[in-house]
Amino acid sequence: MVDLKLVQEVSQRFGDDVDSLAKELKRIQSVKCRLKKQKGRKNYDETMTETLKYEQVLKEARQLLVPKSKSVTQFEQSDVDSLDYDETIKAIRSIQSKKTLTKWLTDVEGDNDEYRSAVAIEKMLTKHRDNIKPVDDSHIRKSDIITIIDTIEESGKVSQSQILKMLKSLL
Repeated sequence: MVDLKLVQEVSQRFGDDVDSLAKELKRIQSVKCRLKKQKGRKNYDETMTETLKYEQVLKEARQLLVPKSKSVTQFEQSDVDSLDYDETIKAIRSIQSKKTLTKWLTDVEGDNDEYRSAVAIEKMLTKHRDNIKPVDDSHIRKSDIITIIDTIEESGKVSQSQILKMLKSLL
């Protein structure tokens, strides 16, 4: 587990800017890639360890700034109910893709748990799509608020400025 204070310091050092953080993460990944080709160096282990630790801190900082939502393949009915129209359409496309990819994993068509799960999730999503209407821009998505709440709960103590920034992104 990475120290939350260190993650917040790194995030603030890059001005809470996701793009500059992504550039730094890409730079560190390049350093790591070049370092892998130099295994004969005297300080290889120490340098690689430090590089990996810094990369993990950068990934945690990115996660703090841009929280990831739950994967469509892990949706339950409560997750489906919190989606708006656009998110539902996107989730349906995603689960249909997953369903297509898993259909022939065995010799018999559709004879695996991943496929059956995808079919069940697709039914929930299409039923939900039929019951809701498209939302205009003046509404805040409930799933965005849930994502922010989950981020705050998971990360422990988040600075007030970070919370305000996430809430202002909803406006």
